[in-house]
Amino acid sequence: MAFSISACQPTGTHSTAPDTTNWSCQSQKLPFAYSVCHVKSEVLAGERYSLQLFWQQANSTQPLLSFDNLLTTLPAEQTLNFAMNAGMYNENYAPIGYTVIKGKEIRALNLKEGGGNFHLLPNGVMWWDKTGAVQITESNTLDEQLTSGQAQPWYATQSGPMLVINNEIHPQFNPHSTSIKLRNGAGVCSDGSIRFVNSDEPVTFYQFAALFKDDLKCPNALFLDGGIASALYAPSIDKHDKKEMGVIIGLIETEK
Repeated sequence: MAFSISACQPTGTHSTAPDTTNWSCQSQKLPFAYSVCHVKSEVLAGERYSLQLFWQQANSTQPLLSFDNLLTTLPAEQTLNFAMNAGMYNENYAPIGYTVIKGKEIRALNLKEGGGNFHLLPNGVMWWDKTGAVQITESNTLDEQLTSGQAQPWYATQSGPMLVINNEIHPQFNPHSTSIKLRNGAGVCSDGSIRFVNSDEPVTFYQFAALFKDDLKCPNALFLDGGIASALYAPSIDKHDKKEMGVIIGLIETEK
């Protein structure tokens, strides 16, 4: 379980109107209240948009902790279009799963068994290489791909459980469960987009997974975190959570 405490009030931010051709964020009410941001996969191969992971402050071992702190570190030519927490972390806000940032392995692939959501197997990794091709891969499968050299992540974040695996809802999810929480996750979808979802009301794992599979048509989706750790920054829909977190995932737009 991730740890989270209240963050400071926001500093000044800069943002642009959503480029709905390539990315956008929306608030939806059905099948439950949720916020979703998407980016088309093909635009990540260019120079204007990049999906990135952020953790520590520049030239420091201190974690960024918040969206506000991340915003203050961006160069003037860069805009953070949207962002969310990118997986579970420990009491020091360090990631507990496989993490790669700009080709540097921060945390090794975690294949251990244990308790909690992270170890509700199968879990998985959201990763992409230098071409920007985003994939969500079951952890043991990725381990094989890393060993063979088939996978060469430039960025990667591991979390768990998987929500949808090859168009099937996680086998351990109970459609009749009464355990409801705020949840957030990401999916690689059949329309060529990557979708980031934050539930705006408590839901079960099964409901959350069914949203990715049935409504958003994402054959593979990964749970990132939930409860007080679920956080979203999406100024185009007036979302700016004031929470502290570990690794952050965000869509950067760079003006040339």
